[in-house]
Amino acid sequence: MTDFKSLDDDEIVSFLAQHIDEFTDEVSPDFPRNIRLGLKSGHLVTRKQEKTFAVVARNCRVSYRPPHAELVFLYTDPTARGHGQASTLLEQIKDDPIIGFPIKLLCCGDQRRHFFEKHGFIKTGDDDEPYEMWYSPVAS
Repeated sequence: MTDFKSLDDDEIVSFLAQHIDEFTDEVSPDFPRNIRLGLKSGHLVTRKQEKTFAVVARNCRVSYRPPHAELVFLYTDPTARGHGQASTLLEQIKDDPIIGFPIKLLCCGDQRRHFFEKHGFIKTGDDDEPYEMWYSPVAS
């Protein structure tokens, strides 16, 4: 089992490149380079625990959306799944002032969609995969 907390950003990118087929069927040949550049520029940040990690894009700006964060990857070691590791990390990401709000993600599969709904993400758009989901804290 890999201890993700001990990996630096380059090692996280190498891990993602080796396991990218678990995330998508359509891999860009520029994927590792783009992730590496995003991490070096500060546009992407990693959040790590021993058995799980995330890559998050901060301050995404596109013409049709306000600034937002995007959860790019959330990975948990298969031997640690179902034990709250990803839930704990996701809650830390939601509480991280450096990351900001709202948070967008794309996910495939009903199991993943239900996981993110349990954490306050709302599916937008149609029922075609990948599901676009958004999280924004409720103002008090």
